Amino acid sequence: MSWVSTGRQDSLDPHIRAGNTDDRQGTTVPTYSPKAGDVTRKWYVIDATDVVLGRLAVQAAGLLRGKGKPTYAPHVDGGDFVIIINADKVAISGNKKQDKLIHHHSGHPGGLKSRTVGEVLATRPDRLVEKAVKGMIPKNKLGNAIAGKLKVYAGPNHPHAAQQPVPFEIKQVAQ
Repeated sequence: MSWVSTGRQDSLDPHIRAGNTDDRQGTTVPTYSPKAGDVTRKWYVIDATDVVLGRLAVQAAGLLRGKGKPTYAPHVDGGDFVIIINADKVAISGNKKQDKLIHHHSGHPGGLKSRTVGEVLATRPDRLVEKAVKGMIPKNKLGNAIAGKLKVYAGPNHPHAAQQPVPFEIKQVAQ
């Protein structure tokens, strides 16, 4: 068969020669973009007992942002609510309890205060876990909305039983 150019490329296309007109060639399907009203939120409860703080924070931040959902978009708050209980029993790896410092400033000259992770864990463990999770979400208005869905409690009890939270198991290697 000799190859003769007739100037018409469609005559060489096998779909057009066969008369197939229901193919999607040449048309585009619009990309799905999730809206705020399209999101269905679930409630998860995570037990922080003997879970390493950083690994707990990564899993919680992923749930809060909705990264495991097929409709994830970075510009939409499509995540779920997360309740973390037993924050006082969270594990801190290495020597970070004694060596790592957490700083905060009062805003006045000379107002820089520093405490070790162990001191913060002894007095306000819920704030320690909350700070770790908030450090892994965006620092903007969307991040503030995402952080509002995080609930951290030092003990085993929480006031969100009416929302029927589903337990979320964190798989980890034994320490």
